[in-house]
Amino acid sequence: MTEQTAIPGASLSTLERLRAGHWTIFACVAFAVLTDYLVYGALLPLTPYSPAGPMNETTLSILYGTYAVGALGTTPFFGAMGDRRGYRLPMLWGAGMSVVAIALFWSAPNFPALLLGRALQGAAAAATWTSALALVASHYPINRVRMIGLTLMASTGGSLAGPVLSGWLYAVGGYRLPFLVLAVFVAIDGFSRLFLLPAGHVRGPKGPSAINLLSDRRVVMPAIAVVVAAGGWGILEPLLPIHLQKAAGAGPATVGPLFALGTLVYGLAAPSVEWLTNRFGIRRTAIGGMIGMAVTLPLLGISPELPVVAGVLCLVSIAFAILLNPASAELGDAVEARGLTCYGAVYSIYNIAYGIGMMGASSLATALSGHLGFVGIMLCASAFLLLPIPLLLGGGREGAAAVTTGPT
Repeated sequence: MTEQTAIPGASLSTLERLRAGHWTIFACVAFAVLTDYLVYGALLPLTPYSPAGPMNETTLSILYGTYAVGALGTTPFFGAMGDRRGYRLPMLWGAGMSVVAIALFWSAPNFPALLLGRALQGAAAAATWTSALALVASHYPINRVRMIGLTLMASTGGSLAGPVLSGWLYAVGGYRLPFLVLAVFVAIDGFSRLFLLPAGHVRGPKGPSAINLLSDRRVVMPAIAVVVAAGGWGILEPLLPIHLQKAAGAGPATVGPLFALGTLVYGLAAPSVEWLTNRFGIRRTAIGGMIGMAVTLPLLGISPELPVVAGVLCLVSIAFAILLNPASAELGDAVEARGLTCYGAVYSIYNIAYGIGMMGASSLATALSGHLGFVGIMLCASAFLLLPIPLLLGGGREGAAAVTTGPT
């Protein structure tokens, strides 16, 4: 249970009823991560038109890398803040920094201002994601795998909609209009975080910091699974559009719906993934997801025909869900198994693990793109996915029971 903060006024009873709703926290968190990824995806295509002036590939790479620095550097701070003072506070920090980041991208007079905006955007993501997953883990212990899967689906939907929305708005109203619309999204998101999220903290012993949790094998194993899941999907997102453009002449109007289909299948797979986890346990389910992604990723290169690519991408999405969803939920189960409530600390480990996987995928794609074709890179990614399986096979006790029974 969490403490509640009374809000004076005539609408008190309405707000209390909303807060007490079973789906309120999930809806607020899902919209928060959707907005975070919407802003992330929308700002990328607008960057070349910034008032800061034209940029080359080197400056763009530095700018994009600053996001990871901001995110990884602040994740432990916001994880600890959430555990000590409640998860609404870092969520509010995230909304505030997102507003400042949007303002800087809109009006940045020079490149250092853009760097600051990008770093704040990464910090805002760290604050949002660490507390969002902690909120889902702490409030939905019985069906944690499914709820975390649906939360991740919402974020993917935002990442797909962001570039499409900003491109269309730029064509309609120029550089200013996309930022006005993004500001509206962030304002609605900030309002829901302020008035609908519980203001107190999860009661119970908080336990160790994120660094100390890394001595627990039951935390380390799912964190490794998150790294490889993020790497497997992260190498696909930048390379598949280029491959389809070269092999089939497919443009954004074709590739966008393909990824949208994959996102839909990912979300629809959540109940089945939960059943698999309850039936076979988290470790075996995650291993199955690793093998599934390793097998299906290279199959994306067997034919440039779009129906074939769409079918294989759906299989990759299902395997991704089978790998990521149980591993994400197991992090929450791991702290509960020790009688602790340090969800912020453990999901800061999730954030860092996901960031490492994405950066590793980007580095691998950059290093191999000049030497190997699409299928060759996907085969290397498959080998990367299979490497941790011996570690997981030698892991400790299964975590299925915590998924079905919740906290002790």
